[in-house]
Amino acid sequence: MYKVFFNEQIIYIDSEKDNSVLQVEVNSLQEIPQLLFNFFENDEDLFIFSETPEKILVGLKDELKYLEAAGGLVENEDEELLFIYRLDYWDLPKGMIEEGEIPEKAAYREISEECGIKSHKLEKHLIDTYHIFSRNGEMHLKKTFWYSFSMGDSSEEVIPQTEEDIELVSWLGEDEIQLALLDTYESIKEIYQAYLEK
Repeated sequence: MYKVFFNEQIIYIDSEKDNSVLQVEVNSLQEIPQLLFNFFENDEDLFIFSETPEKILVGLKDELKYLEAAGGLVENEDEELLFIYRLDYWDLPKGMIEEGEIPEKAAYREISEECGIKSHKLEKHLIDTYHIFSRNGEMHLKKTFWYSFSMGDSSEEVIPQTEEDIELVSWLGEDEIQLALLDTYESIKEIYQAYLEK
């Protein structure tokens, strides 16, 4: 199943029937523009059934401006995780993939830029998330590749990238993470869950 986040709403795209929700069966990509229009006009989640969920994602890419980003969850020796606080929400460092850059390198670079650290080391791929947002009157679909990193030098100072509206960079323990998850985006909860499962 795929989840596509848009503000507080989610588009669920599944290859299995789910009788507990009102699923819309999509057999043709020509149906997607109207589905998106209806989705943006109300504040309800959208549940799509398709035998080929990947094709639905392709259809969304065709209808929206498609972008790719990368980010990461960094863990230190004390099993704390690195979070950023930006625009009144707890978040994770991430950013757009530059031309010719692979996602793993982009995730490393964005963590360095947004948090001021250099000694984090790539561990593994965690999850990919999809997010719809509006910019300059145009709707975008962003795929973000997420990776886990380990901190090489726990004494390294963290420095928030204030020009990106980052107010705070902080190492959070389990109890603090649970509080942060009350004040974050739904996609961040998915990433944290993927981290716990791997």
